Amino acid sequence: LWYYLNESGSMATGWVKDKGLWYYLNESGSMATGWVKDKGLWYYLNESGSMATGWVKDKGLWYYLNESGSMATGWFTVSGKWYYTYNSGDLLVNTTTPDGYRVNANGEWVG
Repeated sequence: LWYYLNESGSMATGWVKDKGLWYYLNESGSMATGWVKDKGLWYYLNESGSMATGWVKDKGLWYYLNESGSMATGWFTVSGKWYYTYNSGDLLVNTTTPDGYRVNANGEWVG
């Protein structure tokens, strides 16, 4: 387990930025990894504990984490391409979205 001490020497909890990377420390002060829900939004923390952004594959499913680190849901764009995720955040592939649009094997809207 990893812990982070503030300049005052007290144990930090919640979000901490260190050397340009964000980390989440549980109420016990231990560094979180994997999925964390904070204020109604989901975040993914890498094995190193740093907050992920961009595409993440977890247990065979793809998720997209915005620049702020929060998980995308519904329709969103990346590099000019449209994608759709369920409310659970997992990307739809090779199917039709709930609102009737087709997405390919990469999850891209094919119009």
